[in-house]
Amino acid sequence: MSLKNKRVVLVFLRAPEKGRVKTRLAREIGDEKTLALYKKLVQKTLAAVEKSGMDYRICFFPADKKAMVQDWLGPDHLYMPQQGDDLGQRMGNALSRVFGRGAQKALLVGTDIPDISANKFLLAQNLLRQNDAVIGPSFDGGYWLIGFRRDGFDPGLFRQVEWGTDSVFSSTIEKCKLAGLSTGILPTLRDIDTLEDLQSFNDLYV
Repeated sequence: MSLKNKRVVLVFLRAPEKGRVKTRLAREIGDEKTLALYKKLVQKTLAAVEKSGMDYRICFFPADKKAMVQDWLGPDHLYMPQQGDDLGQRMGNALSRVFGRGAQKALLVGTDIPDISANKFLLAQNLLRQNDAVIGPSFDGGYWLIGFRRDGFDPGLFRQVEWGTDSVFSSTIEKCKLAGLSTGILPTLRDIDTLEDLQSFNDLYV
């Protein structure tokens, strides 16, 4: 399907397999509660994307779990498998794929951000009017969203990154500078990785 002149959001998520999602949190509250919370956060993310009015793709992992994801979320979405040996490669490949199909702007977002909203996506798109890239930092040193204009996308930004560390955001910003890309910065948000993170959100605490 062509994405010419389109703005697209890539929603990165895992298949809802008990014991395979949010494993750090699961060690603290158990697999059942973690899976229930994960599903709630995914639905919240999808609702925000849909409210923004932007085109989107559900990018699922593992790549052979489409049936499981589709049974969970339903047939009324467009699905795209994540492909690559690590997170960075999978992110870079997904963005390359939609730009190759004609997208002019693309955002990639995770599914563990309780404060996600349609306005955050609209703000990100607005920042791409004046910048080559946009990034939303998280309090743990990573980022919750990254996006590019087609002519500013560089897959090299996703190589040699120590994923899961507190240097992901800072190293990505440095890579953008070295590549000569102007970068808009979104508000810093908290993602849910630990019980301490979860306890910051009373309405989600399980």
